[in-house]
Amino acid sequence: MCLLAFLAEGHTGFNLWDEGYLWYGVQRVLHGEVPIRDFMSYDPGRYYWAAAWLRIFHDEDLVVVRAATAAFSALGVVAAGILVWRGSICRGVARLALCAFAMALCLLWMVPWWKGYDAAISIILTASLARVLVLPIAGRFFQHGMVVGLAAVFGRNHGMYGVLACLLATPVLVFAAKPIWRRCIPAWIAGVALGFSPVLLAIVFNRSFAVAFWDSIRFLLFEYKGTDLPLPVPWPWTVVMAHQSLSTLIRPSLIGCCFVGLPLFCVAGVARALRGACSRRELAQPQFVACVATAIPYLNVAFARADVSHLAQAILPCLLGLLVWPYHARVRRGFAWIGLPLLAAGTSWIILPLHPAYAMRIEGGWRQLDVGGDILWMNPSAATSVADIEELARRYVPPGKTILSVPVWPGAYALLGVRSPVYEIYPLLPRNDEFQEQEIARLRQASPALIILNDIGVDSDERLRYAHTHQRIWSYIEAHYRRIASPPDEPQLKIYLPDVGG
Repeated sequence: MCLLAFLAEGHTGFNLWDEGYLWYGVQRVLHGEVPIRDFMSYDPGRYYWAAAWLRIFHDEDLVVVRAATAAFSALGVVAAGILVWRGSICRGVARLALCAFAMALCLLWMVPWWKGYDAAISIILTASLARVLVLPIAGRFFQHGMVVGLAAVFGRNHGMYGVLACLLATPVLVFAAKPIWRRCIPAWIAGVALGFSPVLLAIVFNRSFAVAFWDSIRFLLFEYKGTDLPLPVPWPWTVVMAHQSLSTLIRPSLIGCCFVGLPLFCVAGVARALRGACSRRELAQPQFVACVATAIPYLNVAFARADVSHLAQAILPCLLGLLVWPYHARVRRGFAWIGLPLLAAGTSWIILPLHPAYAMRIEGGWRQLDVGGDILWMNPSAATSVADIEELARRYVPPGKTILSVPVWPGAYALLGVRSPVYEIYPLLPRNDEFQEQEIARLRQASPALIILNDIGVDSDERLRYAHTHQRIWSYIEAHYRRIASPPDEPQLKIYLPDVGG
């Protein structure tokens, strides 16, 4: 399934924003730089995973990065199939069909592709916790601890969600399984430490990494006081009905229903799991309990930035929980004949527009462009941006020089194969004066030959214009660079060249 999906979409679409953010980081790792320490990044795991694939193929092209991500996503898809196979009470062909349905469902929701790591990790954490609940012995606690620690290497938030899921599953274990805690808890802690050891060792032996690591946590928790740029929750009752056709209203209404369904599943799932544990004094449905326990902390992913792509990263434990829910026999038959088709139809309606291969077939104007050696199909907006960046670089950037691209196109660095002159390659959030002065010092040293400033309010919020979030750097650019004409198709771009006289 994953191979077919990659063949269908591996050369389709391009995103200078988040996709470029990942691609640039993988490039820098191949050049010996360290994520977090040397450039703003996600946590290190995904970069080294992708870089290992690029080393094998002796390539830095984007399609190989996509292939590496698809391979990681496949781990999650396989874990979903195993989870449903072991949690289903169906027999024979029906059981196999339910597993295939679960894997196809997960694959559909793994969008956008560069977030396949996050979606797959949510499934892997669920399946690993289910193994502990099936047989809560010290060895499995240790193995699950390793999975949680490794998840944190790919994303500290995933490590935290894994820990919280374990804590949430503890009451069920107390009621039903009664493991030998004096052995299991130390084994689990040892597993977490071992899984997270690559980062722990870097913190201990590399002072620069340790400083940058703790500073990234301090900034989010105490300076910005958040984990993402928030968006209002698209509840179904907030959908604007006036002057809209029925077909136009269906998708936003379904998305809103998903945001209602996530917390409802968690509440109902907790009640069902506790009732079963208390009445039977045994853990009859460990896979279901693991889905509920993991779905609860992942609510933060969906609601911290309430859009479809973050919903996709949070929904998979919930969907798998629906498939292994301990229904009564009559309800189970109704769910098989009615619920599963509705789930498939709703998923397709919500998520297919986010798949570039589908979007290309329903939209017009897509064209092929060379992106770092790969020929990609992309929509007119992305194609225009790529062509403008390459033309500006051809005109104004001599060999050996770099550019500054702010705030939303870190992919410009990867596209041109240049090193960013500043640490913060994706400057969306407001930064203090001290940090901006450090960035200005880096700018002076690198002396970029071209500055591309995308003068937009991110999320249509004027407060998030670069001139407001990074006022000192903006003033430095205005004082030391001269502005030239913007590309005709993208008037929001402000283009600057060095002011020789200044």
